[in-house]
Amino acid sequence: MQYTFQRNSDQAPARRLIIYFCGWGMTPATVSHLTLPDQCDLLVLYDYRILELSDDPADLPWNSYEAVTIVAWSLGVWAAEQVVPHWSILPTKQRLIAVAGSPYPMHDQWGIPKQIFVGTLEGLTDENRQRFNRRMCGGKRYKQLYDILSERPTTELRDELQAVYDSLATPEASGSTPHTRLAWDLAIIGERDQIFPAKNLSTLWKAVNVPTLLLPDGYHYLFDLWQSWSDLWAPIK
Repeated sequence: MQYTFQRNSDQAPARRLIIYFCGWGMTPATVSHLTLPDQCDLLVLYDYRILELSDDPADLPWNSYEAVTIVAWSLGVWAAEQVVPHWSILPTKQRLIAVAGSPYPMHDQWGIPKQIFVGTLEGLTDENRQRFNRRMCGGKRYKQLYDILSERPTTELRDELQAVYDSLATPEASGSTPHTRLAWDLAIIGERDQIFPAKNLSTLWKAVNVPTLLLPDGYHYLFDLWQSWSDLWAPIK
């Protein structure tokens, strides 16, 4: 994985770290408009061709934080499930929010239907990628995002999706009863999501007893609905 680190604690020591797992093919620019709370730093992770961090995670200032909030979007939910349980260096006080994603990214009942997932992988071209972006963004509603979404080459995205698919093509990756490795506090779902069907996400999160927030006008990309990172965890009681 690649990462960027943004410090927002020049005036005072940071107390909380936000770790954000991007969706497939995304870059940190897709959430650059969200403001950070005071005394809070941001680590953004992306590019899941390899799940290890591009640098040693021990080099990051984990010990300076009292708490961590993990926000994962789309395929980032799956990525977080793969790596966070192995990061014992994280603060024990944690809050976890899943946005428009599932620990089962390729699943007919709990994620993206397998036929669609495989079809996207096998038929990915520059033209198909534009259609995917339109579905993700709800048509042309987020035209301003298209330049951001084209930053990474199609060949790189294909390799990333292939790496995810290869890790899912095992019996234990599907199973008959859903479970999660992480204790998610909230799952946010866009009712108009054209990537992860809202029905599948609702079924999954209900089965594992995670509270959900259904946004009636929400598509797959939901971050335009918020101005600050703190808006995401405001619904958590």
